[in-house]
Amino acid sequence: GRVFGPVHELFTVKPRDDVNMEALNSALSYVARPKMETILTDTASAARAQAETTRKKVWPLEYLPSMTTPPVNPVVESAPLALRASALLAPTEPELAPFLPYIFGKTVIVRTKEDAHTFRRSSKGKGVKIVALDGEVIDGDGAFGGPSRVFTAQQQGARFAIGA
Repeated sequence: GRVFGPVHELFTVKPRDDVNMEALNSALSYVARPKMETILTDTASAARAQAETTRKKVWPLEYLPSMTTPPVNPVVESAPLALRASALLAPTEPELAPFLPYIFGKTVIVRTKEDAHTFRRSSKGKGVKIVALDGEVIDGDGAFGGPSRVFTAQQQGARFAIGA
């Protein structure tokens, strides 16, 4: 089996000119934080071997319930701008793309907390995690606020690289 490496090294944030890239990277890294250090493999046997030697969490491609790749166009809505998180990153290898929907689920990125609440109230905002580039996070159930619900650009831990 094949070991691809940790999540944070396998995907880069696709450059965009309609959002602040540093804030976008912070938001995506924040959402993916629980899985950033997870090592991806192609098979369960490779995952078992990797887990035994590194004692780290591993995730085999063959265990994904579907091999669906994220849509090419990340725009869910243009006003206010709402972007599908799973479509904002490029995998280092094409076979890794199906991991993106499992890392990000139904997460949508918006520019401001006002946009987050506007999107939440729209028909597309139900059951969706919404992350605003100015720090607001609204969970799929509608909960928001509190110190743990706001991320900062200075957060600690692994981060994605921004693509060229």
